[in-house]
Amino acid sequence: MKDSTALEKGKNILIIIAVNLAIAFICLEALSLAFYYIKQKEFFYTRTKGKEQVVEDIERLGIRVDESIVERLHPFFGYVLKPGAFTNQKLKLKVNKHGFFSLYEYPFVKTHKKQFIIGVFGGSVANNFAVDEYKNQILSKKLQIYPEFAEREIVVLNFGNGGYKQPQQLLIVNYFLALGQELDLVINIDGFNEVALSNLNNKAEVEIGMPSLQHIQPLTGLANNNLPPEAMSSIVEINETKKELKAGIDKLQTCQLALCHAVTSLQVKQLVNNYQQAVVKYDTQVKQSNSDTANSSIVYIPKADSVFEDAAAFDKIASMWYQSSIAMNQILSSRKIKYFHFIQPNQYYPTKRAFTAKEKEIAINKESPYIEGVKKGYPVLLSKVDDLQKAGVNIFSAVNILDNTKETVYKDACCHYNSVGEEVLANYVSSSIIKVVRESK
Repeated sequence: MKDSTALEKGKNILIIIAVNLAIAFICLEALSLAFYYIKQKEFFYTRTKGKEQVVEDIERLGIRVDESIVERLHPFFGYVLKPGAFTNQKLKLKVNKHGFFSLYEYPFVKTHKKQFIIGVFGGSVANNFAVDEYKNQILSKKLQIYPEFAEREIVVLNFGNGGYKQPQQLLIVNYFLALGQELDLVINIDGFNEVALSNLNNKAEVEIGMPSLQHIQPLTGLANNNLPPEAMSSIVEINETKKELKAGIDKLQTCQLALCHAVTSLQVKQLVNNYQQAVVKYDTQVKQSNSDTANSSIVYIPKADSVFEDAAAFDKIASMWYQSSIAMNQILSSRKIKYFHFIQPNQYYPTKRAFTAKEKEIAINKESPYIEGVKKGYPVLLSKVDDLQKAGVNIFSAVNILDNTKETVYKDACCHYNSVGEEVLANYVSSSIIKVVRESK
Protein backbone atom coordinates (compact mmCIF):
# COMPACT_ATOMS: atom_id res chain seq x y z
CA MET A 1 0.00 0.00 0.00
CA LYS A 2 2.78 2.38 0.93
CA ASP A 3 4.55 1.65 -2.37
CA SER A 4 1.47 2.41 -4.43
CA THR A 5 0.85 5.63 -2.50
CA ALA A 6 4.45 6.74 -3.02
CA LEU A 7 4.20 5.84 -6.71
CA GLU A 8 0.98 7.79 -7.07
CA LYS A 9 2.53 10.76 -5.31
CA GLY A 10 5.55 10.57 -7.59
CA LYS A 11 3.31 10.54 -10.67
CA ASN A 12 1.43 13.60 -9.41
CA ILE A 13 4.70 15.45 -8.89
CA LEU A 14 5.84 14.58 -12.39
CA ILE A 15 2.50 15.73 -13.81
CA ILE A 16 2.79 19.04 -11.93
CA ILE A 17 6.35 19.50 -13.19
CA ALA A 18 5.29 18.66 -16.75
CA VAL A 19 2.34 21.07 -16.60
CA ASN A 20 4.54 23.86 -15.21
CA LEU A 21 7.15 23.24 -17.88
CA ALA A 22 4.46 23.33 -20.55
CA ILE A 23 3.06 26.59 -19.17
CA ALA A 24 6.55 28.07 -18.96
CA PHE A 25 7.24 27.00 -22.56
CA ILE A 26 3.95 28.51 -23.79
CA CYS A 27 4.70 31.78 -21.98
CA LEU A 28 8.22 31.92 -23.40
CA GLU A 29 6.96 31.12 -26.89
CA ALA A 30 4.31 33.87 -26.58
CA LEU A 31 6.92 36.39 -25.46
CA SER A 32 9.17 35.33 -28.33
CA LEU A 33 6.31 35.76 -30.79
CA ALA A 34 5.69 39.28 -29.50
CA PHE A 35 9.41 40.08 -29.64
CA TYR A 36 9.63 38.84 -33.24
CA TYR A 37 6.57 40.82 -34.31
CA ILE A 38 7.93 44.02 -32.77
CA LYS A 39 11.30 43.58 -34.51
CA GLN A 40 10.19 42.19 -37.89
CA LYS A 41 6.63 43.60 -38.18
CA GLU A 42 5.22 40.19 -39.16
CA PHE A 43 3.89 37.02 -37.51
CA PHE A 44 6.61 34.44 -36.94
CA TYR A 45 4.74 31.34 -38.17
CA THR A 46 3.75 33.00 -41.46
CA ARG A 47 6.98 34.93 -41.92
CA THR A 48 8.53 35.45 -45.33
CA LYS A 49 11.93 33.86 -45.87
CA GLY A 50 13.68 37.15 -46.48
CA LYS A 51 16.89 38.30 -44.86
CA GLU A 52 16.75 38.46 -41.07
CA GLN A 53 17.11 41.89 -39.43
CA VAL A 54 20.06 40.65 -37.37
CA VAL A 55 21.77 39.57 -40.61
CA GLU A 56 21.28 43.03 -42.12
CA ASP A 57 22.76 44.54 -38.96
CA ILE A 58 25.79 42.24 -39.27
CA GLU A 59 26.32 43.25 -42.90
CA ARG A 60 26.10 46.94 -42.01
CA LEU A 61 28.94 46.40 -39.58
CA GLY A 62 30.99 45.03 -42.46
CA ILE A 63 31.10 41.46 -41.12
CA ARG A 64 31.21 38.95 -43.95
CA VAL A 65 30.58 35.53 -42.39
CA ASP A 66 31.42 33.44 -45.45
CA GLU A 67 34.67 35.16 -46.41
CA SER A 68 37.80 35.96 -44.40
CA ILE A 69 38.84 39.20 -46.10
CA VAL A 70 36.13 41.25 -47.78
CA GLU A 71 38.22 44.36 -48.46
CA ARG A 72 40.55 44.81 -51.40
CA LEU A 73 43.45 47.21 -51.92
CA HIS A 74 42.59 50.02 -54.35
CA PRO A 75 45.17 52.13 -56.24
CA PHE A 76 43.35 55.43 -55.59
CA PHE A 77 41.02 54.99 -52.60
CA GLY A 78 43.29 52.87 -50.39
CA TYR A 79 40.81 50.00 -50.20
CA VAL A 80 37.26 49.12 -51.22
CA LEU A 81 34.86 46.26 -50.61
CA LYS A 82 35.12 43.20 -52.83
CA PRO A 83 32.75 43.68 -55.81
CA GLY A 84 29.72 41.41 -55.58
CA ALA A 85 29.90 41.01 -51.80
CA PHE A 86 26.98 41.65 -49.42
CA THR A 87 24.24 40.94 -51.96
CA ASN A 88 20.77 41.78 -50.64
CA GLN A 89 18.25 40.17 -52.99
CA LYS A 90 15.27 41.83 -51.33
CA LEU A 91 16.56 45.36 -51.95
CA LYS A 92 18.71 44.41 -54.98
CA LEU A 93 21.71 45.81 -53.14
CA LYS A 94 25.26 44.65 -53.70
CA VAL A 95 28.82 45.92 -53.75
CA ASN A 96 29.19 47.40 -57.23
CA LYS A 97 32.20 47.10 -59.50
CA HIS A 98 33.85 50.15 -57.87
CA GLY A 99 33.61 48.61 -54.39
CA PHE A 100 30.65 50.53 -52.92
CA PHE A 101 27.46 49.04 -51.44
CA SER A 102 24.80 50.44 -53.75
CA LEU A 103 21.72 49.91 -55.87
CA TYR A 104 23.61 51.24 -58.87
CA GLU A 105 26.76 50.87 -60.91
CA TYR A 106 28.85 54.04 -61.30
CA PRO A 107 28.88 56.40 -63.08
CA PHE A 108 25.08 56.48 -62.80
CA VAL A 109 23.50 58.20 -65.79
CA LYS A 110 20.18 60.01 -65.44
CA THR A 111 17.32 58.46 -67.39
CA HIS A 112 15.13 61.57 -67.19
CA LYS A 113 15.46 65.23 -66.19
CA LYS A 114 13.47 64.96 -62.96
CA GLN A 115 16.03 62.71 -61.34
CA PHE A 116 17.99 64.42 -58.55
CA ILE A 117 21.27 62.71 -57.65
CA ILE A 118 22.57 62.85 -54.08
CA GLY A 119 26.06 61.48 -53.40
CA VAL A 120 26.81 60.33 -49.85
CA PHE A 121 30.47 60.36 -48.75
CA GLY A 122 32.27 59.33 -45.57
CA GLY A 123 32.97 56.20 -43.54
CA SER A 124 30.74 53.40 -42.25
CA VAL A 125 28.21 55.83 -40.74
CA ALA A 126 27.81 57.45 -44.17
CA ASN A 127 27.55 54.00 -45.75
CA ASN A 128 24.85 52.99 -43.25
CA PHE A 129 23.04 56.28 -43.86
CA ALA A 130 22.88 55.55 -47.60
CA VAL A 131 21.89 51.90 -47.11
CA ASP A 132 19.14 52.91 -44.67
CA GLU A 133 17.94 55.42 -47.27
CA TYR A 134 17.72 52.64 -49.87
CA LYS A 135 15.59 50.69 -47.40
CA ASN A 136 13.39 53.33 -45.72
CA GLN A 137 13.76 56.50 -47.85
CA ILE A 138 13.45 58.77 -44.83
CA LEU A 139 15.59 61.50 -46.41
CA SER A 140 13.81 61.33 -49.78
CA LYS A 141 10.31 61.40 -48.28
CA LYS A 142 11.19 64.30 -45.99
CA LEU A 143 12.70 66.33 -48.86
CA GLN A 144 9.79 65.60 -51.20
CA ILE A 145 7.37 67.27 -48.78
CA TYR A 146 8.78 70.61 -49.94
CA PRO A 147 8.07 72.18 -53.35
CA GLU A 148 11.79 72.36 -54.18
CA PHE A 149 11.92 68.54 -54.32
CA ALA A 150 8.27 67.56 -54.75
CA GLU A 151 8.54 66.73 -58.44
CA ARG A 152 11.96 65.09 -58.17
CA GLU A 153 12.93 61.43 -58.17
CA ILE A 154 15.73 61.34 -55.64
CA VAL A 155 18.57 58.92 -56.47
CA VAL A 156 21.07 58.26 -53.68
CA LEU A 157 24.56 57.08 -54.62
CA ASN A 158 26.70 55.65 -51.82
CA PHE A 159 30.42 56.55 -51.89
CA GLY A 160 31.04 55.71 -48.23
CA ASN A 161 32.99 52.76 -46.84
CA GLY A 162 34.03 51.62 -43.40
CA GLY A 163 37.10 53.49 -42.13
CA TYR A 164 37.19 56.15 -44.84
CA LYS A 165 38.51 59.49 -43.63
CA GLN A 166 39.67 62.69 -45.26
CA PRO A 167 41.25 63.14 -47.73
CA GLN A 168 39.65 59.92 -49.07
CA GLN A 169 36.27 61.63 -49.55
CA LEU A 170 38.02 64.44 -51.45
CA LEU A 171 39.87 61.97 -53.68
CA ILE A 172 36.75 59.92 -54.35
CA VAL A 173 34.58 62.87 -55.34
CA ASN A 174 37.29 64.09 -57.73
CA TYR A 175 37.70 60.64 -59.26
CA PHE A 176 34.02 60.15 -60.00
CA LEU A 177 33.59 63.69 -61.29
CA ALA A 178 36.47 62.93 -63.66
CA LEU A 179 34.56 59.82 -64.80
CA GLY A 180 31.59 62.02 -65.63
CA GLN A 181 29.37 61.25 -62.65
CA GLU A 182 26.55 63.79 -62.37
CA LEU A 183 25.73 65.03 -58.88
CA ASP A 184 23.12 67.56 -57.79
CA LEU A 185 23.92 67.49 -54.08
CA VAL A 186 26.64 65.96 -51.91
CA ILE A 187 26.36 64.88 -48.27
CA ASN A 188 29.59 64.26 -46.36
CA ILE A 189 29.16 62.62 -42.93
CA ASP A 190 32.43 62.36 -41.02
CA GLY A 191 34.45 63.40 -37.98
CA PHE A 192 34.79 60.17 -36.01
CA ASN A 193 37.18 58.38 -38.37
CA GLU A 194 39.26 61.51 -38.84
CA VAL A 195 40.10 61.79 -35.15
CA ALA A 196 39.86 58.16 -33.99
CA LEU A 197 41.66 56.44 -36.87
CA SER A 198 44.13 59.21 -37.70
CA ASN A 199 45.14 59.16 -34.03
CA LEU A 200 45.94 55.44 -34.37
CA ASN A 201 47.97 56.22 -37.50
CA ASN A 202 49.96 58.80 -35.55
CA LYS A 203 50.64 56.42 -32.66
CA ALA A 204 51.99 53.89 -35.18
CA GLU A 205 54.21 56.53 -36.85
CA VAL A 206 52.24 56.41 -40.08
CA GLU A 207 51.39 59.59 -41.97
CA ILE A 208 48.12 60.99 -40.61
CA GLY A 209 46.75 61.61 -44.10
CA MET A 210 47.17 57.98 -45.14
CA PRO A 211 44.11 55.66 -45.10
CA SER A 212 43.31 54.00 -41.79
CA LEU A 213 46.17 51.76 -40.69
CA GLN A 214 43.53 49.57 -39.06
CA HIS A 215 42.21 48.72 -42.51
CA ILE A 216 45.30 48.98 -44.71
CA GLN A 217 47.84 47.11 -42.58
CA PRO A 218 45.99 43.76 -42.51
CA LEU A 219 45.71 43.86 -46.31
CA THR A 220 49.34 44.81 -46.88
CA GLY A 221 50.47 42.40 -44.16
CA LEU A 222 48.69 39.52 -45.87
CA ALA A 223 50.06 40.61 -49.24
CA ASN A 224 53.60 40.57 -47.82
CA ASN A 225 53.05 37.60 -45.47
CA ASN A 226 54.63 39.50 -42.57
CA LEU A 227 51.95 39.69 -39.87
CA PRO A 228 53.20 38.91 -36.33
CA PRO A 229 52.20 35.49 -34.85
CA GLU A 230 49.86 37.08 -32.28
CA ALA A 231 47.96 38.87 -35.03
CA MET A 232 47.75 35.65 -37.06
CA SER A 233 46.25 33.93 -33.99
CA SER A 234 43.69 36.71 -33.73
CA ILE A 235 42.82 36.26 -37.40
CA VAL A 236 42.16 32.58 -36.65
CA GLU A 237 39.94 33.61 -33.71
CA ILE A 238 38.07 36.08 -35.89
CA ASN A 239 37.51 33.46 -38.58
CA GLU A 240 36.31 30.89 -36.03
CA THR A 241 33.82 33.44 -34.71
CA LYS A 242 32.66 34.05 -38.27
CA LYS A 243 32.06 30.30 -38.70
CA GLU A 244 29.95 30.28 -35.53
CA LEU A 245 28.09 33.33 -36.80
CA LYS A 246 27.33 31.57 -40.09
CA ALA A 247 26.03 28.52 -38.21
CA GLY A 248 23.84 30.77 -36.05
CA ILE A 249 22.48 32.61 -39.08
CA ASP A 250 21.72 29.31 -40.83
CA LYS A 251 19.89 28.12 -37.72
CA LEU A 252 17.78 31.29 -37.69
CA GLN A 253 16.46 30.38 -41.13
CA THR A 254 15.37 26.90 -40.01
CA CYS A 255 13.88 27.63 -36.54
CA GLN A 256 10.32 26.31 -36.37
CA LEU A 257 9.57 27.95 -33.01
CA ALA A 258 9.73 31.62 -32.08
CA LEU A 259 11.58 30.68 -28.89
CA CYS A 260 14.30 28.96 -30.94
CA HIS A 261 14.57 32.10 -33.08
CA ALA A 262 14.76 34.43 -30.07
CA VAL A 263 17.46 32.38 -28.30
CA THR A 264 19.49 32.00 -31.49
CA SER A 265 19.21 35.76 -32.21
CA LEU A 266 20.65 36.50 -28.77
CA GLN A 267 23.47 34.02 -29.42
CA VAL A 268 24.23 35.66 -32.77
CA LYS A 269 24.32 39.11 -31.17
CA GLN A 270 26.75 37.82 -28.54
CA LEU A 271 28.93 36.39 -31.29
CA VAL A 272 28.91 39.79 -32.99
CA ASN A 273 30.17 41.32 -29.74
CA ASN A 274 32.85 38.61 -29.52
CA TYR A 275 33.85 39.37 -33.09
CA GLN A 276 34.19 43.09 -32.41
CA GLN A 277 36.29 42.42 -29.29
CA ALA A 278 38.54 40.10 -31.30
CA VAL A 279 38.97 42.80 -33.94
CA VAL A 280 39.93 45.35 -31.25
CA LYS A 281 42.47 42.86 -29.85
CA TYR A 282 43.84 42.25 -33.34
CA ASP A 283 44.15 45.99 -33.98
CA THR A 284 46.03 46.42 -30.71
CA GLN A 285 48.43 43.60 -31.59
CA VAL A 286 49.10 45.03 -35.03
CA LYS A 287 49.66 48.50 -33.56
CA GLN A 288 52.04 47.16 -30.91
CA SER A 289 54.00 45.08 -33.37
CA ASN A 290 57.06 46.90 -34.67
CA SER A 291 57.35 45.70 -38.24
CA ASP A 292 60.87 45.79 -39.62
CA THR A 293 59.72 44.80 -43.08
CA ALA A 294 57.99 48.06 -44.03
CA ASN A 295 60.72 49.05 -46.46
CA SER A 296 60.45 45.71 -48.29
CA SER A 297 56.67 45.94 -48.65
CA ILE A 298 55.25 45.96 -52.16
CA VAL A 299 52.74 48.55 -50.91
CA TYR A 300 54.29 51.87 -49.96
CA ILE A 301 52.78 53.60 -46.92
CA PRO A 302 54.73 56.72 -45.89
CA LYS A 303 56.03 56.63 -42.32
CA ALA A 304 56.12 59.71 -40.11
CA ASP A 305 59.46 60.86 -38.70
CA SER A 306 58.10 60.51 -35.17
CA VAL A 307 54.90 60.38 -33.15
CA PHE A 308 53.35 63.83 -32.81
CA GLU A 309 52.39 65.05 -29.36
CA ASP A 310 48.62 65.08 -28.93
CA ALA A 311 48.15 68.82 -29.39
CA ALA A 312 50.20 68.89 -32.59
CA ALA A 313 48.63 65.67 -33.88
CA PHE A 314 45.04 66.82 -33.50
CA ASP A 315 45.83 70.25 -34.92
CA LYS A 316 47.26 68.53 -37.99
CA ILE A 317 44.28 66.16 -38.22
CA ALA A 318 41.80 69.04 -37.94
CA SER A 319 43.72 71.13 -40.47
CA MET A 320 43.68 68.31 -43.03
CA TRP A 321 39.98 67.73 -42.40
CA TYR A 322 39.30 71.48 -42.75
CA GLN A 323 41.28 71.81 -45.99
CA SER A 324 39.62 68.70 -47.46
CA SER A 325 36.14 70.06 -46.78
CA ILE A 326 37.09 73.47 -48.22
CA ALA A 327 38.40 71.75 -51.37
CA MET A 328 35.27 69.60 -51.74
CA ASN A 329 33.08 72.68 -51.40
CA GLN A 330 35.11 74.67 -53.95
CA ILE A 331 35.15 71.87 -56.51
CA LEU A 332 31.46 71.12 -56.14
CA SER A 333 30.37 74.77 -55.99
CA SER A 334 32.24 75.46 -59.24
CA ARG A 335 29.94 72.88 -60.83
CA LYS A 336 26.84 74.28 -59.06
CA ILE A 337 26.57 71.19 -56.86
CA LYS A 338 25.34 71.83 -53.30
CA TYR A 339 27.69 70.53 -50.59
CA PHE A 340 26.56 69.65 -47.05
CA HIS A 341 29.01 68.56 -44.35
CA PHE A 342 27.84 66.89 -41.11
CA ILE A 343 29.93 65.98 -38.05
CA GLN A 344 28.52 62.69 -36.80
CA PRO A 345 27.53 62.06 -33.16
CA ASN A 346 29.55 59.52 -31.19
CA GLN A 347 29.05 57.94 -27.79
CA TYR A 348 32.59 58.72 -26.63
CA TYR A 349 32.23 62.46 -27.10
CA PRO A 350 30.61 63.73 -23.88
CA THR A 351 27.21 65.39 -24.38
CA LYS A 352 24.07 65.62 -22.25
CA ARG A 353 22.77 62.29 -23.53
CA ALA A 354 21.63 59.83 -20.84
CA PHE A 355 22.50 56.33 -22.07
CA THR A 356 19.96 53.57 -21.62
CA ALA A 357 20.90 50.47 -19.64
CA LYS A 358 21.22 48.56 -22.91
CA GLU A 359 23.56 51.18 -24.37
CA LYS A 360 25.78 51.10 -21.31
CA GLU A 361 26.14 47.38 -21.92
CA ILE A 362 26.64 47.25 -25.69
CA ALA A 363 27.82 50.73 -26.72
CA ILE A 364 30.48 51.60 -24.18
CA ASN A 365 33.81 49.79 -24.17
CA LYS A 366 36.27 51.37 -21.76
CA GLU A 367 39.09 49.57 -23.59
CA SER A 368 38.14 50.98 -26.99
CA PRO A 369 41.16 52.32 -28.93
CA TYR A 370 38.92 55.13 -30.24
CA ILE A 371 38.14 56.92 -26.96
CA GLU A 372 41.29 59.04 -26.83
CA GLY A 373 40.94 60.25 -30.41
CA VAL A 374 37.29 61.21 -29.96
CA LYS A 375 37.67 62.98 -26.62
CA LYS A 376 40.75 64.92 -27.66
CA GLY A 377 39.98 65.35 -31.35
CA TYR A 378 36.30 66.31 -31.49
CA PRO A 379 36.79 69.63 -29.66
CA VAL A 380 39.48 70.59 -32.18
CA LEU A 381 37.22 69.73 -35.13
CA LEU A 382 34.33 71.65 -33.61
CA SER A 383 36.57 74.69 -33.15
CA LYS A 384 36.90 74.81 -36.97
CA VAL A 385 33.15 74.92 -37.66
CA ASP A 386 32.85 78.73 -37.57
CA ASP A 387 35.79 79.11 -39.94
CA LEU A 388 34.27 76.59 -42.37
CA GLN A 389 30.94 78.41 -42.27
CA LYS A 390 32.70 81.74 -42.95
CA ALA A 391 34.41 80.07 -45.92
CA GLY A 392 30.98 79.24 -47.34
CA VAL A 393 30.76 75.58 -46.33
CA ASN A 394 27.33 74.30 -45.27
CA ILE A 395 28.64 72.47 -42.21
CA PHE A 396 26.53 71.24 -39.31
CA SER A 397 27.53 69.76 -35.98
CA ALA A 398 25.27 66.78 -35.33
CA VAL A 399 27.08 65.74 -32.15
CA ASN A 400 24.09 66.61 -29.93
CA ILE A 401 21.19 65.42 -32.09
CA LEU A 402 20.70 62.18 -30.10
CA ASP A 403 20.66 63.85 -26.69
CA ASN A 404 16.86 64.13 -26.41
CA THR A 405 16.15 60.60 -27.62
CA LYS A 406 15.30 58.40 -24.64
CA GLU A 407 15.42 55.15 -26.60
CA THR A 408 18.58 53.19 -27.36
CA VAL A 409 20.27 54.64 -30.46
CA TYR A 410 23.74 53.06 -30.52
CA LYS A 411 24.11 49.43 -31.56
CA ASP A 412 27.81 48.74 -31.00
CA ALA A 413 30.87 49.95 -29.11
CA CYS A 414 32.28 51.83 -32.10
CA CYS A 415 30.08 54.49 -33.63
CA HIS A 416 27.05 52.99 -35.36
CA TYR A 417 23.34 53.66 -34.80
CA ASN A 418 20.28 51.41 -34.78
CA SER A 419 17.12 52.22 -36.75
CA VAL A 420 16.06 54.83 -34.18
CA GLY A 421 19.39 56.64 -34.41
CA GLU A 422 19.42 56.40 -38.20
CA GLU A 423 16.00 58.05 -38.35
CA VAL A 424 17.09 60.90 -36.08
CA LEU A 425 20.17 61.48 -38.26
CA ALA A 426 18.15 61.34 -41.50
CA ASN A 427 15.63 63.85 -40.13
CA TYR A 428 18.42 66.20 -39.06
CA VAL A 429 20.18 65.98 -42.43
CA SER A 430 16.99 66.59 -44.40
CA SER A 431 15.95 69.53 -42.18
CA SER A 432 19.39 71.12 -42.54
CA ILE A 433 19.32 70.77 -46.32
CA ILE A 434 15.84 72.29 -46.58
CA LYS A 435 16.83 75.21 -44.37
CA VAL A 436 19.83 76.09 -46.56
CA VAL A 437 17.94 75.61 -49.84
CA ARG A 438 15.14 77.89 -48.66
CA GLU A 439 17.47 80.53 -47.28
CA SER A 440 19.44 80.65 -50.54
CA LYS A 441 16.38 81.65 -52.55
